[in-house]
Amino acid sequence: MQRGRVFEKRASSASSQTSTPRLPGPAMVKMLVGPSGREFVIPRKLLVSCFFFRQSIETAARVELEKGQPVVVLALEDQCPDMFELFAFWVVERRNLDKFIDAAEARRSCKELLWNLVNLHLFAAQVDLPALQDCAMDAIQDVHLRCNWDVSPKLIGYAYTACDPQESCRLRKWIVAMTAWTLGGVAAPDVAAGVEALLERCPDFWAEYHSHTRKMARTGLEGHFKDPQLRLPSNNLRTEERQFGFRQCSFHTHRSAVGQGRCPHHAALSSLSPSLLPPRTDLYVESDSDRGDSRFGSRMVSPTSDVIHESDLEIL
Repeated sequence: MQRGRVFEKRASSASSQTSTPRLPGPAMVKMLVGPSGREFVIPRKLLVSCFFFRQSIETAARVELEKGQPVVVLALEDQCPDMFELFAFWVVERRNLDKFIDAAEARRSCKELLWNLVNLHLFAAQVDLPALQDCAMDAIQDVHLRCNWDVSPKLIGYAYTACDPQESCRLRKWIVAMTAWTLGGVAAPDVAAGVEALLERCPDFWAEYHSHTRKMARTGLEGHFKDPQLRLPSNNLRTEERQFGFRQCSFHTHRSAVGQGRCPHHAALSSLSPSLLPPRTDLYVESDSDRGDSRFGSRMVSPTSDVIHESDLEIL
């Protein structure tokens, strides 16, 4: 069995800074991820505020002894270990994923990292961790910018033919914006042909793309200038920088809730040392899904609707 890393350094530091009482039961959770059962050992207190993990831990039938201490054992056979390494890092460190992009660039493995980030974003949606969704979305933007990539027809096809529409909602919004930027610029012929073929083959993609271009026209912004890889440092609507990039939270789950305010993840996703950040034992951050029945907010407009609310223009 392939052994993974023990992600407990941050938790030990946090426990020394907070008076949170010890949870009853084993303090650590060992997750066996993928068909090979790669091991990840994570403090239980960092997982239990997520309903998916709390329920899995409470119903776990397997407990082992590790160095004389009980450990809950969970099996996640259908998840990718490389993707889960990103999750394990984030849940303990609560930092952005820049170090993984740096490492992938050095190893020339950015394409592999991209797919792990995409699956991390979708996994976060499935287990309802909006802060992790947003962190993964930021990293998807950053790796594209670092590598100077156009939007991939393979990624578009995956998002629109293999993914749940709600779980991939934010990814699809970014893909549509990238499509407008790619087709409006100087795209490689094979990329342009692949994208145009998918527009014809995927009705949802076609509808969401044309909804986006209508919104761009209404705001007077040019799609071939406005690069979705560029994430501006604020959410201010009144800045000329919006002609060339997207606001900080344009593709975050809390976009509607935060408006022009500060991104609630700003500190947690910064590159500050973990020792400078407040201790975190709760994975919850408010998202638009907290404000309505829809998982991604009740104000989500049908892609084919011509009714464009003012708040829906804020993504631009």
